[in-house]
Amino acid sequence: MDWIDLLTREIAPYSIVGFLLAASITCWRAGSFHPINARLLRFFISRDEVEDPVIKKSIADQAALISFRMTHGVRSRTLHDAKKLAEFSDFKNISLDLIGKAGWAFDLRKLEIIPKRIPRKYWFALPVVMFLFFAPAGMISLAVSASHDLLATLKKTRTDLWLSEDQAVLVRPFFGDRAKITKSDCTENSRTWITPEGFDQADRSILCKIWNDPKLSSEISKEIDEQRTLSLVMLVVCIWYLLMAISFVREWRAQLELNETLATDDAVLQSESEKEN
Repeated sequence: MDWIDLLTREIAPYSIVGFLLAASITCWRAGSFHPINARLLRFFISRDEVEDPVIKKSIADQAALISFRMTHGVRSRTLHDAKKLAEFSDFKNISLDLIGKAGWAFDLRKLEIIPKRIPRKYWFALPVVMFLFFAPAGMISLAVSASHDLLATLKKTRTDLWLSEDQAVLVRPFFGDRAKITKSDCTENSRTWITPEGFDQADRSILCKIWNDPKLSSEISKEIDEQRTLSLVMLVVCIWYLLMAISFVREWRAQLELNETLATDDAVLQSESEKEN
């Protein structure tokens, strides 16, 4: 039936991808596969079937710890550490999310900043360089992956062009009108035909040989598919490094803010204790 085909072919694949993505993000935030393991366990063993109070408490404590880690992004090892951290956060009036963003610069057991892991200001040059390199590279990869032409260079004349089965367009300029040679130009008289600006005089004969060769024409289609696949891979790589650059900035800013907040709080406490003395 049509509605069955709709469910199996259209809705189901996207639902599966969405479920896997949500599960991956949840496990990444929690730093554990416990959320998946707990859901799988509920298919076979209900909560009421666990009668031993010690084991039931252990399962509940683990669920509470994972919820704490997933909510705040803090990788506390035990529930006791999580409670100490929550009390510390409340006492210092510091957001748990800020501690979670600070990552490895904060010692979760000693509840203090690790000075040697605080970033220097010049560190921020790295994500800037990454952004300046991978942002244009990602845009180029996106444009190439969306194109139905092959990005090629004619070896003899060193002409860079977008090549398809019926036309060749110059790569430059990147914006505006660009000169092109079409397959229909091959029938024109070479003496009266005017070479478009930007092309070499030998380009037309080379391109006509390519278009008139059935093997080369079919090879162009294969190369276009391979180019699109490679461009998509490069796009994913560029996006990955851009997200990494954003992650660096986010984490380093949190570390600097947390360090400044704790230093200010310690200075205030020291000043108050000196006044009392």
